[in-house]
Amino acid sequence: MENLNEQLVTAKINDLHCVMQQDKELAKFLTTPAKELPIQYRYIVQEINNNENETLYNLINVTCNYYKNTVKSYFSKVGTKLTGFIAYAHTRNNDEIYEIKMFSFNPNRSATVFLADVIHFFDELTKTYKKITWAAIKENPANKIYQKAIEKYGGISEVKGNEVHYRIETTSPN
Repeated sequence: MENLNEQLVTAKINDLHCVMQQDKELAKFLTTPAKELPIQYRYIVQEINNNENETLYNLINVTCNYYKNTVKSYFSKVGTKLTGFIAYAHTRNNDEIYEIKMFSFNPNRSATVFLADVIHFFDELTKTYKKITWAAIKENPANKIYQKAIEKYGGISEVKGNEVHYRIETTSPN
Protein backbone atom coordinates (compact mmCIF):
# COMPACT_ATOMS: atom_id res chain seq x y z
CA MET A 1 0.00 0.00 0.00
CA GLU A 2 1.22 3.46 -0.85
CA ASN A 3 2.38 5.68 1.99
CA LEU A 4 -0.16 8.48 2.39
CA ASN A 5 2.20 10.66 4.44
CA GLU A 6 1.96 13.53 2.00
CA GLN A 7 2.62 17.19 2.51
CA LEU A 8 2.30 20.42 0.62
CA VAL A 9 5.60 22.24 0.26
CA THR A 10 6.30 25.63 -1.29
CA ALA A 11 6.99 25.11 -4.99
CA LYS A 12 10.53 25.99 -6.00
CA ILE A 13 11.51 25.52 -9.62
CA ASN A 14 15.01 24.34 -8.64
CA ASP A 15 13.46 21.49 -6.63
CA LEU A 16 11.47 20.49 -9.70
CA HIS A 17 14.62 20.60 -11.86
CA CYS A 18 16.39 18.20 -9.46
CA VAL A 19 13.46 15.79 -9.46
CA MET A 20 13.13 15.94 -13.25
CA GLN A 21 16.83 15.06 -13.64
CA GLN A 22 16.23 11.88 -11.65
CA ASP A 23 12.75 11.06 -12.97
CA LYS A 24 12.91 11.08 -16.78
CA GLU A 25 9.28 9.97 -17.09
CA LEU A 26 8.13 13.01 -15.10
CA ALA A 27 10.43 15.26 -17.15
CA LYS A 28 8.95 13.94 -20.38
CA PHE A 29 5.39 14.37 -19.08
CA LEU A 30 5.92 17.95 -17.88
CA THR A 31 7.67 19.05 -21.11
CA THR A 32 5.14 17.49 -23.50
CA PRO A 33 3.05 20.03 -25.45
CA ALA A 34 -0.54 20.24 -24.18
CA LYS A 35 -1.98 18.94 -27.46
CA GLU A 36 -0.21 15.61 -26.80
CA LEU A 37 -1.23 15.26 -23.14
CA PRO A 38 -4.16 13.22 -21.79
CA ILE A 39 -7.38 15.23 -22.03
CA GLN A 40 -7.60 16.09 -18.32
CA TYR A 41 -4.31 17.99 -18.61
CA ARG A 42 -5.30 19.79 -21.78
CA TYR A 43 -8.10 21.37 -19.74
CA ILE A 44 -5.58 22.93 -17.35
CA VAL A 45 -3.68 24.55 -20.21
CA GLN A 46 -6.89 25.65 -21.93
CA GLU A 47 -8.14 27.27 -18.73
CA ILE A 48 -4.92 29.24 -18.33
CA ASN A 49 -3.88 30.37 -21.78
CA ASN A 50 -5.38 28.12 -24.49
CA ASN A 51 -2.04 27.46 -26.22
CA GLU A 52 -1.88 23.85 -27.40
CA ASN A 53 1.94 23.99 -27.53
CA GLU A 54 2.23 25.10 -23.89
CA THR A 55 3.78 22.63 -21.44
CA LEU A 56 2.90 21.99 -17.81
CA TYR A 57 6.53 22.68 -16.92
CA ASN A 58 6.31 26.17 -18.42
CA LEU A 59 3.08 26.87 -16.51
CA ILE A 60 4.80 25.86 -13.26
CA ASN A 61 7.93 27.86 -14.11
CA VAL A 62 5.99 31.04 -14.94
CA THR A 63 3.85 30.67 -11.83
CA CYS A 64 6.83 30.15 -9.51
CA ASN A 65 9.07 32.83 -11.00
CA TYR A 66 6.90 35.62 -12.35
CA TYR A 67 3.74 35.70 -10.24
CA LYS A 68 5.33 35.31 -6.79
CA ASN A 69 3.58 38.36 -5.32
CA THR A 70 0.03 37.32 -6.13
CA VAL A 71 0.20 33.53 -6.54
CA LYS A 72 1.09 30.93 -3.93
CA SER A 73 2.40 27.68 -5.39
CA TYR A 74 2.90 24.28 -3.78
CA PHE A 75 4.09 20.83 -4.70
CA SER A 76 2.37 17.81 -3.24
CA LYS A 77 5.15 15.59 -1.94
CA VAL A 78 5.52 12.08 -0.52
CA GLY A 79 9.03 11.52 0.80
CA THR A 80 11.26 12.85 -1.99
CA LYS A 81 8.68 12.24 -4.73
CA LEU A 82 6.70 15.19 -6.08
CA THR A 83 3.14 14.07 -6.84
CA GLY A 84 1.36 17.23 -7.97
CA PHE A 85 1.12 21.01 -8.21
CA ILE A 86 -1.35 23.42 -6.64
CA ALA A 87 -1.42 27.19 -7.09
CA TYR A 88 -3.84 29.94 -6.19
CA ALA A 89 -4.01 33.65 -6.93
CA HIS A 90 -4.95 36.04 -4.14
CA THR A 91 -5.79 39.71 -3.93
CA ARG A 92 -3.08 42.15 -2.90
CA ASN A 93 -4.66 42.61 0.53
CA ASN A 94 -4.58 38.82 0.83
CA ASP A 95 -8.19 38.28 1.94
CA GLU A 96 -9.64 36.66 -1.21
CA ILE A 97 -8.62 33.96 -3.63
CA TYR A 98 -9.77 34.48 -7.19
CA GLU A 99 -8.29 31.48 -9.01
CA ILE A 100 -7.10 27.95 -8.22
CA LYS A 101 -5.28 25.49 -10.49
CA MET A 102 -4.06 22.04 -9.56
CA PHE A 103 -2.94 18.83 -11.19
CA SER A 104 -1.37 15.49 -10.36
CA PHE A 105 1.98 14.49 -11.84
CA ASN A 106 0.68 10.98 -12.51
CA PRO A 107 -1.63 10.82 -15.54
CA ASN A 108 -1.81 7.01 -15.54
CA ARG A 109 -3.69 6.26 -12.33
CA SER A 110 -5.93 7.79 -9.72
CA ALA A 111 -3.87 10.01 -7.44
CA THR A 112 -5.24 9.22 -3.98
CA VAL A 113 -2.30 10.97 -2.35
CA PHE A 114 -2.92 14.11 -4.35
CA LEU A 115 -6.66 13.95 -3.56
CA ALA A 116 -5.86 13.90 0.16
CA ASP A 117 -3.70 17.01 -0.34
CA VAL A 118 -6.52 18.77 -2.17
CA ILE A 119 -8.96 18.11 0.68
CA HIS A 120 -6.43 19.41 3.21
CA PHE A 121 -5.72 22.38 0.92
CA PHE A 122 -9.38 23.49 0.90
CA ASP A 123 -9.57 23.02 4.68
CA GLU A 124 -6.67 25.45 5.10
CA LEU A 125 -7.99 27.98 2.57
CA THR A 126 -11.36 28.24 4.31
CA LYS A 127 -9.59 28.98 7.61
CA THR A 128 -7.60 31.83 6.07
CA TYR A 129 -9.58 33.55 3.32
CA LYS A 130 -12.97 35.28 3.41
CA LYS A 131 -13.86 34.50 -0.20
CA ILE A 132 -12.58 31.82 -2.56
CA THR A 133 -13.63 31.90 -6.21
CA TRP A 134 -12.38 29.98 -9.22
CA ALA A 135 -13.55 28.53 -12.52
CA ALA A 136 -12.91 25.41 -14.58
CA ILE A 137 -13.97 24.28 -18.02
CA LYS A 138 -17.13 22.14 -17.73
CA GLU A 139 -15.46 18.97 -19.03
CA ASN A 140 -12.55 19.17 -16.56
CA PRO A 141 -12.56 16.00 -14.40
CA ALA A 142 -11.37 18.10 -11.42
CA ASN A 143 -14.90 19.50 -11.19
CA LYS A 144 -15.83 16.41 -9.16
CA ILE A 145 -13.32 17.41 -6.50
CA TYR A 146 -14.36 21.06 -6.68
CA GLN A 147 -18.02 20.11 -6.24
CA LYS A 148 -17.12 18.16 -3.07
CA ALA A 149 -15.47 21.31 -1.69
CA ILE A 150 -18.54 23.37 -2.56
CA GLU A 151 -20.80 20.88 -0.77
CA LYS A 152 -18.52 20.65 2.28
CA TYR A 153 -18.25 24.42 2.76
CA GLY A 154 -21.73 25.50 1.67
CA GLY A 155 -20.49 27.23 -1.46
CA ILE A 156 -22.12 27.88 -4.79
CA SER A 157 -21.37 26.54 -8.26
CA GLU A 158 -22.82 28.02 -11.43
CA VAL A 159 -22.42 27.07 -15.07
CA LYS A 160 -21.61 30.05 -17.30
CA GLY A 161 -21.08 29.13 -20.93
CA ASN A 162 -18.34 26.51 -21.14
CA GLU A 163 -17.18 27.05 -17.55
CA VAL A 164 -18.26 26.18 -14.04
CA HIS A 165 -17.73 29.05 -11.59
CA TYR A 166 -17.29 28.26 -7.90
CA ARG A 167 -17.57 30.44 -4.80
CA ILE A 168 -17.06 29.76 -1.11
CA GLU A 169 -17.50 32.58 1.42
CA THR A 170 -16.31 32.19 4.98
CA THR A 171 -16.17 34.21 8.16
CA SER A 172 -12.40 33.76 8.46
CA PRO A 173 -10.72 36.74 10.12
CA ASN A 174 -7.69 36.52 7.77
